[in-house]
Amino acid sequence: MMFRPLPVMTVLSILCFAILILFGNWQWARYEEKMSLKGAEPEWAEITGKTLPGTELTVYAYADGDAAWRQVTGFETAEGILFLPMTISYTIDPPSVVTATDPETLTLRGLWHPSQRRNAFTTPDDPEKGVYYSLDPERLAASLPDAQASLVIPRVFEPETLMRTDYPAPQPVPNPLLQPGDSARLPPERHFGYAITWWGLAMALVGVYLAFHYQRGRLRFRREKSS
Repeated sequence: MMFRPLPVMTVLSILCFAILILFGNWQWARYEEKMSLKGAEPEWAEITGKTLPGTELTVYAYADGDAAWRQVTGFETAEGILFLPMTISYTIDPPSVVTATDPETLTLRGLWHPSQRRNAFTTPDDPEKGVYYSLDPERLAASLPDAQASLVIPRVFEPETLMRTDYPAPQPVPNPLLQPGDSARLPPERHFGYAITWWGLAMALVGVYLAFHYQRGRLRFRREKSS
């Protein structure tokens, strides 16, 4: 076997290979961490308060691998006001907002999560239509009067159940965005897929590296016979 590696290409390939493996290992570690949390009993929180009719908004969500929309409503508690998810609908277009006429006092069990932040790929909100693409309380607070906006809690409370409204008759379903212990809201299976992707790219890099050297005559598995 004969191998004469190109110095610069070899150094860069080793560096890229190491980075890809590290990314894959990190995603695998996140996968194992989240899988271990799946069977753990969450530390439930409980809130009591009343809904604020007229504060309903529609917020986009990615749930169970599909596009979904949730209706949230202002919910006044002793600690402040939060935007509470109430319903979920798996539809492409945002459903019409259902406005309540009377406040409702509720005691709910669920989990606290950090607010969802926008990124460069998030679709612009449409405040005039009450349609938002991230459950960010600070952005949603702009829809409230100033006195109420100043009381908004900068966290998200995910209740244990939601009402699914795209069925013929609305019915309660487990909240797909509850995800105990997962503030990133990314299911473990996604991390598994990302890990395989990064490791696959690392293996592809090795293949390209070896093929390039073979085509340039710098890699031979058999010695050429001299005539």
